[in-house]
Parts: sequence; structure tokens; C-alpha cells
Amino acid sequence: MGRRRRRLPLRARIAWHGLVRRPPAYRAAPAHIEAVLIAHNLLLGDTLMLTPLLARLRRLHPAARLVMTCPPALLPLYESRPFGLIAVPFDPRDPQSLARARAYGPFDLGIVPGESRHGWFARAAGARWVRGYRGGALYYRASLDEALLMPAALQPLPDMMAALAGPPAGDDGERFDPADWPAPASGRFVPPDGPFAVLHLGAGSPLKYWPAPNWRALAAALAARGLQVLLSAGPGQEDLARAVNAAGRYQDLSGRLSLADMWHMLAQARVLVSLDTGIAHLARITQTPAVVLFGPGQAALYGAVAFFRDTPFRTVTVATIPCRNERLLFERERPWIQTCVRAPRDCAFDARCSKTIPVAAVIAATDEVLENSRRG
Repeated sequence: MGRRRRRLPLRARIAWHGLVRRPPAYRAAPAHIEAVLIAHNLLLGDTLMLTPLLARLRRLHPAARLVMTCPPALLPLYESRPFGLIAVPFDPRDPQSLARARAYGPFDLGIVPGESRHGWFARAAGARWVRGYRGGALYYRASLDEALLMPAALQPLPDMMAALAGPPAGDDGERFDPADWPAPASGRFVPPDGPFAVLHLGAGSPLKYWPAPNWRALAAALAARGLQVLLSAGPGQEDLARAVNAAGRYQDLSGRLSLADMWHMLAQARVLVSLDTGIAHLARITQTPAVVLFGPGQAALYGAVAFFRDTPFRTVTVATIPCRNERLLFERERPWIQTCVRAPRDCAFDARCSKTIPVAAVIAATDEVLENSRRG
């Protein structure tokens, strides 16, 4: 039987440990927390928005062991163990993902910041009490011992994540301290001579793309202000940079940099201008002044947050877009959510939420961020 279980896929292993071998149900949350598991399989941006949650957990439980599942591609950002966190690789196709998490258990508390289905993973990994937000399919939310109500009014997503740790410790205001997150090992990025700006052209959905002529106008404006311009995009998105850089005026790093390289590039940049994507949230960790363009996404939900108030951060969006009308967040519906997660084939409006963001508004926001920045 033992040999057969080792060959089981991840879902079967979760069922075995979470249901067959689950500990007796607790009637109340544990009073003393020695180990916490944060169970998720979020993308880069959402994972980085867990930073206020990590900070609050560390403040509330200074001696606790903090463990978080993490997509393997994101692990280099967590190798320096921010907030004392242990990041363990999670891949839903890898049956060993559960064993890796269980090796650090058992856990007094499991936190599920995304879809409720990861509550079963937390329980199977040895979490005695599992907390998440109410909602989702019944067979998923049944994994939660404690289901919090989602806010009745709009809150930035990082604040909602932090609330899963419990109330804030003290009333002096929580804020990001760069000392809590040491930089990863330096990689291949070599900065240019002189101050520079980074334009990150790529995103997870083509509906977020900003037209190449707009980027060219912005790049020319930044060059006129004495900044060298570096173009960035993810692997497979090199054509975006080529369309902007047809004349070869700017340094094109698209598809060439790892996440650790991106960290070091952003940490030295005077400003980042980015689409609504994970790199924009990485700029908060590196304390890089940023201007972020929101098309399908909701700027008030994913944009500025008090925890990162020491880093200049501006959002630019077109507010009145009727097709930004979907109400789901991690399979939970709330009336204050205004977003769009349609695939390009389902968009009948030619991505006007992104394409109609004015160049002048982006240049003005960039000038404001540069003026307010405390960077040299």
C-alpha cells in the first residue's frame, strides 16, 4: 500500500492525507501558533501581494515557523527568506508537492489566500486549523475551519490578504521595511552608465497591451528628460519590444532576464512604467517608483496600498469602461469588484480599456513620480 501511495497523483495524495488521515476536528482556533502554512498556487503579482500577510504573521507570531507554497518559477525571489519565510515549491502536476510541505509540519494554522480548494492541501499537509475567505464550491469551502466574510466594501487586495493573519498588532501602522526582504543573489544584469527608466511592455493577457506608438512616445519623453530607456518583456514577448524599438534607440532586454535579474534592474532604476502585471508588484518590494497602466484590471483593487506607502506608485486607467463588469475574485462574487478576465477571443471591444489610456496621462504620472521620488 505504501508503494502504491507514492505513485498516486497529487489530488489522490491530498484526499488520503486530508480526509482519510485527517486529525480530529478542532472546535476553536489554536491559542498558540508555532507553525503556519500559507497554501496557494498564485501567479507572481498575487503572490507578491501576500507580502502584508507575511509581515503581519511575523509580527503577530515572531517565533513561528512560516512556510508558504510557491510556484517553482518564483522561488529565486524567496531564497533570501524574507520575514524568515520558508518557500516550498508547489506544482499541481508534481505529486511530491504535498510531501515537501508536510516535511515542515505539522502546522497550527493553515491560511488559504486564494481559491478554497487549497484548504484541502493545507489540511493534508498537516494544518490543524484552516482559515480562508467564505465562498467557492461547497466541496472546497468544506475544507475551511474558519471562513471569513469578504469585505462589504472595496479594499485593496493586499489588505484583504493581511486580514487572514488576524487583526493588526498595535496601532502604529504597518509598512514595508526593505530590511525584511534581502535581495536575491545578483545575476546577469549590468546597469547602463547613468540614470535609466524601465518600460515593461508584457503582461499575461494581450488585452492589457498598450499600443507600440504610445510606448514610443513615452520612451522619447523619458529620453528627453535625460533618462536612458530599457525595454523589458517576458519570454515569448520579444515582438512587443521590437515593435517599440524598430529604430534601435533603446536597450532591449526582453526575454533575457530572470526574476532575480529583474529585481536588480528595478532596484537601480529611477522609475518603472509597466502594465498591470507581476513586475509592477515586484517594484514595490525593490522600492522602485512606478507608474502602472490598468486596462482590464481594477486599479483600486490592485493598485496603491498603505503598506507600501513609502514607495511612489501611481496608477493610470480609463475609469468608465462598461465592459469591466465581472464581479469574481478567486471564485467569490462581490458587488464592488469591477474587472475583466475575458480571453482575447471573447473581447468585443478591441481592448479599448487598455488602448485608450492616454499617453499624456502616463507621461504626467511619470513626471509626478520622478519629482516625488527620493532617489538620487
